[in-house]
Amino acid sequence: MINSLEIPDPFATFVAIKYAKFKGMKYDFFAREWYLKTACCGEELYAPNKKTMTKIRLYHTRNECMGGY
Repeated sequence: MINSLEIPDPFATFVAIKYAKFKGMKYDFFAREWYLKTACCGEELYAPNKKTMTKIRLYHTRNECMGGY
């Protein structure tokens, strides 16, 4: 017997399963932005493109999280 009449989206399910254990930058197709959970402190960072994400990640890691070089 079906308890829920809601049909899951096959694309969303596929993407969730594919990237469940992936580490690093991920692209959110629906929000159209990149996101990353930093390894040093676990904070989530968001950026519109990969180049900006790399700059944000380096600045965060070097200056905010690790206290500079």
